[in-house]
Amino acid sequence: MIVAESTELFVGPRTALLQVVRLTSPALAGPVRAHLSGPGLRSPRHGGSLRPGPFGYELAVDVSGHQPGAVVPAVAVVRSDAGEESCAFSLVVGSPGWTVHLVGHVAGDAPFSSFRAHLDLALTDPAYRFAVTSVELLQPYWDTFPEHRSSLLRLISEGRVEVVGSESNVVGVAPVLSSLPSGPSLAASSLGEASRSVYAAFLELRSAAVAPHVMMPVGAAHEAPSPWITAVHHDWSARYTWPRVVCSLPRDYYVRGSVPVPRAAEDDSPAAVFASHAARLSGAAFPSSALARASVAHPREAFDLQSEVVARSLAALTSTVDSSVVVWNPLAVACTDIVSVHLPYERNVHVELDGVVLPTLVDGVTVTFLARDVPARGWRTFSLVEDSVDHGWKRGFGAEIASTHYVLSYDPIASLVAVDGPALEAPRLVGPVSVWHSEVGEKMVGSSVFVLWNSVDHLGPSRLFAVLGSRSPSCGALDAVPSRLAVAGEPLGPGSPAVTPVFGRYWLHEPAPLGGLGANVRVEVLGPSRLRVVAVSDGTAFDGVVRLVLPSGWSASWESLPVSLPAGGYVSAEVGLAGPRTPGCHPVRAVLEGLPFEVYDVALLTVPEWDGADPVEVLWVASSPSAVSVRAGESALVRVELASGALGDLPVQARLLSPRSSWEFAGPFCVGGLLPAQGRLPLDFTLAAPAWATPDEWTAVVRVTAGDLVRTTAPIRLVVAG
Repeated sequence: MIVAESTELFVGPRTALLQVVRLTSPALAGPVRAHLSGPGLRSPRHGGSLRPGPFGYELAVDVSGHQPGAVVPAVAVVRSDAGEESCAFSLVVGSPGWTVHLVGHVAGDAPFSSFRAHLDLALTDPAYRFAVTSVELLQPYWDTFPEHRSSLLRLISEGRVEVVGSESNVVGVAPVLSSLPSGPSLAASSLGEASRSVYAAFLELRSAAVAPHVMMPVGAAHEAPSPWITAVHHDWSARYTWPRVVCSLPRDYYVRGSVPVPRAAEDDSPAAVFASHAARLSGAAFPSSALARASVAHPREAFDLQSEVVARSLAALTSTVDSSVVVWNPLAVACTDIVSVHLPYERNVHVELDGVVLPTLVDGVTVTFLARDVPARGWRTFSLVEDSVDHGWKRGFGAEIASTHYVLSYDPIASLVAVDGPALEAPRLVGPVSVWHSEVGEKMVGSSVFVLWNSVDHLGPSRLFAVLGSRSPSCGALDAVPSRLAVAGEPLGPGSPAVTPVFGRYWLHEPAPLGGLGANVRVEVLGPSRLRVVAVSDGTAFDGVVRLVLPSGWSASWESLPVSLPAGGYVSAEVGLAGPRTPGCHPVRAVLEGLPFEVYDVALLTVPEWDGADPVEVLWVASSPSAVSVRAGESALVRVELASGALGDLPVQARLLSPRSSWEFAGPFCVGGLLPAQGRLPLDFTLAAPAWATPDEWTAVVRVTAGDLVRTTAPIRLVVAG
């Protein structure tokens, strides 16, 4: 049985296009000839043999007498060694003029080998183009293989490589896109299957297209380029006129295809909103580096950076007094929500707005109240008024609490009811439970605490920020406050790493250092006594010095190398080493000086043990606490001691990894130090419970890095005791 099907494929010159009709049958044998008849349709009646293509036997038909989209009754007649068959079908006239853009791409955290494979293919096949979807990949690759810079820059200038991402990147090219939209990947076991996959994706994607162009990111973002992308490009061009299928860049799709470029997502985080207005009104520098780092950093580091920016920005926007509270709203709409402010000492107060007393909760040094109608991206000031009324929690009875929107009844099996808010997830409460009432809400206390606030239709953290202080007028929107000249104030966020020196191969553990890295250094091991040191410039011209730090008893052909690098340039120098043959690990560091902070790389040279015994461990955690406990108002050290069997010093960094709810109490996120040869180094974090802290418990670990070495402590219990 023969099957005929119209396609969106066209062949022939653009002035005399022929639409392809697909013919398939399991009975076809030998040479295949075919023709098609129908009103306004023409095909060769005695043409040559048809060759099978990716879509079956393909018959070219003249449909010029009809408009695209027309449905025409047709009959296909097919002759082969198996005989003659005919098939009646409805031919849908196709739409020529479409282009499918196959976009090869490599992601920001892909292995260097994947990036190298994309680069090699582009240098081998002029048709290949690819996008680098994050400068976070390009910078480390640029530093590790500076000898590839000229080839990469040439491909960028030729429009064959595009960097997608931040507005400022190491190659100085302003990207069209802030990110690459997702799309189907091309996975196939043969060229024919790959071609059919492209065609199927084209049919699916074109329905939503605003112009006769569709874009297909091809292949997995962390792997080498798809082996079919260039094969489809070349084979398709030899077979079909429309749709065109070509290797492209995102800019080809958007610019040449006249497709509207999607707007970059605006940073509407509270940190960015408050900082933009604080910078505009106070003259302080906008914390671009801190917010850029926060967008790619570990969530804990991002939390610390954003919290610091918010605190500095609101301090710049708020006058410091202790008789009022300014509630700030970073949202683009007016907001009503519960807020809390922590007083420096216990006071018996209530909150007022324009002389009206508001329901207030005073819990130790913490004052909580409902802030109504805080303007969009604006503020409202509330007064704190001394009184003699008890505004604290009061013990209730039963096992049920309620708010304006929820009712929660304790049941060992199920404790879940909603009045008009979304359904509650059953809280992890273990009895016995007690209930407590206040002017602004109720709480149930068991193995944990569950609070329902009045007039709040969500259970998440407050969307508002409360600061002890005042602002005039008492209510307003920052957007409406006119800009004014102001003397430059304190920076609104950090601009350089808090912990140094910076490891040159930072990408093994974290994103690029805060504020960027203007230059870098790398050490390559060429042999037991030979190294190559490479210094690179990642920004403007750079003058500095590379200094070698050698283990005791070692010498080098040079120990200090002045470097003068043009913008984007690099220099390499070999160094010969001589040292004792003492078994063990001998760290050799190359330190780059000339930046605001030191950058280093390290090579671990190993001399084997004479008797074949197991080598001494280079780095390990000598001790860490199993638990650290404090009470409200107290603090305690969380001390981790590191040890090394290496015969030279090692810079180390340690990061405290703990649940989100502990981040305000345990820190800092990262500390560092120099671990001496065959010695020990204590590194201290702090568990600090402010006076307003409530009992809680978390499990944390400390992750230690030294060069490319990584070690992790046993779990540590962090406890705020009742």
